Amino acid sequence: MKFVALLKNVALGASAGVALLTALPIFGAAGTLTGAGALVGSLLGGVAGLLDTVRTPRR
Repeated sequence: MKFVALLKNVALGASAGVALLTALPIFGAAGTLTGAGALVGSLLGGVAGLLDTVRTPRR
């Protein structure tokens, strides 16, 4: 069950990372519209979801 939670958190984090970079042009207006901007956002969000799953204590 932990694996399913991991995949869910990584997917949610990746989509949130892309949404955040699209809404807040951190890398400039052109940077958020490129594939590199989406890649960076999804990678950072995915890592955040992974770390969130690892740090969550088991119940």
